Amino acid sequence: MTEINETTVDSRVYEISFIFDNKLDEGTALEKSNALKQSIATLGGSFISEETPYMRELAYEMIRVVNNVNVRFNEGYFGWIKFELDGAKIKDFEKAIKLDEEVVRYIVVKTVRDNTVYTKRAPVVKAESLVNNEDDVNIDTTKEADVVATEAPKEVEETKVESVPSEETK
Repeated sequence: MTEINETTVDSRVYEISFIFDNKLDEGTALEKSNALKQSIATLGGSFISEETPYMRELAYEMIRVVNNVNVRFNEGYFGWIKFELDGAKIKDFEKAIKLDEEVVRYIVVKTVRDNTVYTKRAPVVKAESLVNNEDDVNIDTTKEADVVATEAPKEVEETKVESVPSEETK
């Protein structure tokens, strides 16, 4: 009888989203992103996809302590990397990121390998425009769908239904 030595690796798919300091230039932000990918590879992980860091305005002001001083950030370089890594090594990966003072904020989440791109919702069309057969409808995709109570079309109002006598009235 032969024994087969198999090592099962508890590989999971993760995604790190990060915001780098806005004082960096674009080239340095790209180098830092590549350094994150390199540290993933060093830990035995494999790279799946990424979005290169780009400068963007933040939704709210973030504060990071640098050299015992609170530094406020209103913008920064945002990017993300999707990768596969052994679940036991994810803590080692995060330790290095926590010590980097040029990382304003980051989050590592477990995710799926598939492409999970967010798309906009279907446009909302009000019932009024459908009744009036308007061809050029202004559609606002940013609002929630409204429930619109409309009146019956005039053709329906003008049509009279003759009552049929019931057996009780005969």
